[in-house]
Amino acid sequence: MMKKLIYLLFIGLFASCSSPLNNKYSDATLESDLKAIEEANALDSADVNLLAMYFFRAKLTNENMEGKSYKELLQQAKTLQQKHDEEERIQKELAENARKEEDARSARLKDALTITIYDKGYTEYDYQKYITYKFAFENKTDKEITAFTGQIMFTDLFDKEIKSFDLTYDDGVKANSITNYSATTDFNQFIDEDKLLKSKNLKQIKLVWKPEKILFADGTTLE
Repeated sequence: MMKKLIYLLFIGLFASCSSPLNNKYSDATLESDLKAIEEANALDSADVNLLAMYFFRAKLTNENMEGKSYKELLQQAKTLQQKHDEEERIQKELAENARKEEDARSARLKDALTITIYDKGYTEYDYQKYITYKFAFENKTDKEITAFTGQIMFTDLFDKEIKSFDLTYDDGVKANSITNYSATTDFNQFIDEDKLLKSKNLKQIKLVWKPEKILFADGTTLE
């Protein structure tokens, strides 16, 4: 029994030491080494891909791999992958936090001031062509708004953008009140977005209000 146990331990130790992963990397023997690793089923498909990407990266960066075993190179590849995954996680987390912060900021501004459109038309004046708009600005706060700026975007019913433009208004909106406002944008018959917007009626479009900054009469600012 003892002899059998010693024999099994010896065989296991020999197999471990003779693993093709213990071979030292060399450009001259790379092809045969990889074939031996494949024939021995020493790596699963994930590790094979990881090692291949590591070789590719090392060649691009002129990293010296000579004298290192394939096991060592695989461990370095795993370490690099873990570092990459962690950096990617952090970047995603930062992006998500930034998105949440932007959504919260936009919600605060929209809670203070909403914009709706109640008429859209077309006119020509002095040989110029215009798309016309009539907006309603609703100040939902208890403070008078002196000015605001942001972006108006029109989309189709599937939220695909048609046209957008900046809007700045400085004629004031009384507290808890609605102010109507008429505006125009130039119409160019050779621009698809202009032609599309002109052709749509109010039931076929949606207005997206993207506020940037609101100034109040008491000197405070919301942005």
